[in-house]
Amino acid sequence: MKIPFVDLKANYLSIKDEIDTAISSVISSSAFVKGKELEQFEKNWAEMCGAGFCVGTSNGTASLELILRSLGVGAGDEVICPSHTFIATAEAIVNCGAKPVFADCHESSALIDANEVRKAITERTKAVIIVDLYGQPADHDAVVEAVGNKNITVIQDAAQSHLAEYKKKTVGSYAKVTSFSFYPGKNLGAYGDAGAAVTNDEELYKKIKMLSDHGRITKYEHLIAGTNARMDNLQASVLNVKMKHLADWNDKRRKIVRKYKNALEDRVLFIDEETYAKPVYHLCVIRTPYRKDLIKFLEEHEVSTGIHYPIPLHLQPAFKELGYNSGDLPRSEKISEEILSIPVFPEMTDEQTDFVIAQIKEYFR
Repeated sequence: MKIPFVDLKANYLSIKDEIDTAISSVISSSAFVKGKELEQFEKNWAEMCGAGFCVGTSNGTASLELILRSLGVGAGDEVICPSHTFIATAEAIVNCGAKPVFADCHESSALIDANEVRKAITERTKAVIIVDLYGQPADHDAVVEAVGNKNITVIQDAAQSHLAEYKKKTVGSYAKVTSFSFYPGKNLGAYGDAGAAVTNDEELYKKIKMLSDHGRITKYEHLIAGTNARMDNLQASVLNVKMKHLADWNDKRRKIVRKYKNALEDRVLFIDEETYAKPVYHLCVIRTPYRKDLIKFLEEHEVSTGIHYPIPLHLQPAFKELGYNSGDLPRSEKISEEILSIPVFPEMTDEQTDFVIAQIKEYFR
């Protein structure tokens, strides 16, 4: 049996009629940019997150950049972020002219450690980006406490945590500002690149909105020099359909992961689920010192896997000039050598899940 890591075709087929109707409507109207679909998406997503405002953007990286720029982050500033995350988190910092400062994570959860954030703060620190890795919210309140009364904004990178809950609050409702990605493979995925910034701060919302659309206040009047980072209406129309199914899809992911845990906890380690969190399992991540051999065995039995992420950011060639060395962030480094993502997607059948479990058991047997 061949098990894909994610099955976007199966996802499309499950809602084909709704998607086709939505896309056809946009094409028929020929309103591809700044139309009613985007307005509806921004309203819908803000409401689902429990936030006051939403700006649809061209992708999640752009969303983070717009947030940082709207907060005045630039040359000479430092922004703390985890090393164990996708490079986009740090790219957004660099693209604003600021310096990323990498913090280590908790080994059990792989989420940023507030104590490490506290140690990394300097007089140049302008913001901290916390990342909700694998679909589990980072401990926002602990990081806010670590920052204290310093003028440092805590930004939430929720690219992987659509509708996850933190202390019974929906992601997007409690941080000053939250960034989302809707890359196709995400729990809520577009049919191309898309992202969003969500906030309860109206002034911040207006800045982000203006920056995303060439800094304009009328069609040819530009208050500031912005950029073109708008979400197009085709992506908005897709997301408007898919978000109606998101809660159900998240529940299906949780069910699959529970099944994995019940069957495999005596053979592999799972990333810990924090007591404060209700994760949405964008990824199901296990840990084993035998990763290389396990991957080879699963490949031979046609089970697809991934590694998220094999090289911590502080050791990436792109950030060599920052001067980090092996051993500087030991927990991030250790995790990167042991983690393995196994298939989890809403359309995954019991038969497929059982097959993955059987192959992992067979390997360890």
